This record gives sequence, structure tokens and C-alpha cells, in this order.
Amino acid sequence: MWKLQSLRTLIESAVPDLKANPENLIVAASSGRVVSTMGVSLSFEYAYTIEITVLDFTGHTDALFVPLNAWLRVHQPELLQNPDTQATGLQFQVELLNTAGADVGIKVPVTERVIVKPDPNHPTRMNCEHPPEPQVIGTNRLPEHWELWFRDEKLAEWDIPTPPEEARFVL
Repeated sequence: MWKLQSLRTLIESAVPDLKANPENLIVAASSGRVVSTMGVSLSFEYAYTIEITVLDFTGHTDALFVPLNAWLRVHQPELLQNPDTQATGLQFQVELLNTAGADVGIKVPVTERVIVKPDPNHPTRMNCEHPPEPQVIGTNRLPEHWELWFRDEKLAEWDIPTPPEEARFVL
């Protein structure tokens, strides 16, 4: 499940305090399932919800949600395109702890395709590939490196992680 680690990496990059204090960032998968169609191949799709919990967050919430929206454009664009998923796609809760800090909970439903094919060089082996999401035609290509500013204050800086070109496993 590549997207789980990808989102953790993104948030740690955007909010350096969380990289320095990893105990304040919890990233987990819930409501997971494997969707398979009994087709000719063993290909399938992971479908799950990434639950992100940021404990005692004292930064600007834009530093969390702008990077998340940029990540969604690349790795889960249908959450932003489809009116049904726009309304419920990215959900959050905030619990104020005091005048400076809050616990922030975020839920992101994701899917990941896994293409399973026979290895042409070894007939008894199967290779698994995790292809990137199809890109939305007509949208501008997004930069790899981002900075987020509010007035004269830099709130966050990050890179959008890209999936590995190919993950190969022998079955």
C-alpha cells in the first residue's frame, strides 16, 4: 500500500515539526478491502481509508490541507472531479486542546491498482505492478516542489511523492 507511506512522507515534509516529533503523526489504514473481479488475471485493487491524526498541532491548518489537495490531484484525482466524492472525499475533525494547539484527524479514501501479469521469461512466475493514477486531461502539470506562504510567512514546503516505477514481486 504505497499511498499510505506517501501521505506520511508528504505531511512530514510539509510540516517539519512532525518529522522532528514523529509520535505526533499517526497514519493508518482502515476500512480496507481487496476488490477482484475473477478476470483472466489475478489483478486487483486495494480500497481503503487513510486516517491521519496530527496530535498537538500548533501550525496553520493550510500547511496540512494545501499539500493534501495537491497530493489528491496527482494520486486520487477522482475525489476532486466527481461531485459525489467532492462532498465526502476529504473529511476532517479538529479538537481544540488549548489556545495554541489542536488534535486534527483527517480521512482520505484511496484506491491502488495492482496489475498481476505472467513473467514472460519465467512461465511459473507472476509480476505485480503498481501503476500511477491516470492523469486528468486538460489540467496543468503540477510542479514537483512546492512552497506555501501566508503573507510573509512560509507555512510549508514539500515535494509530491511519486509512486515507484514498478514494484516486482515473485508469486
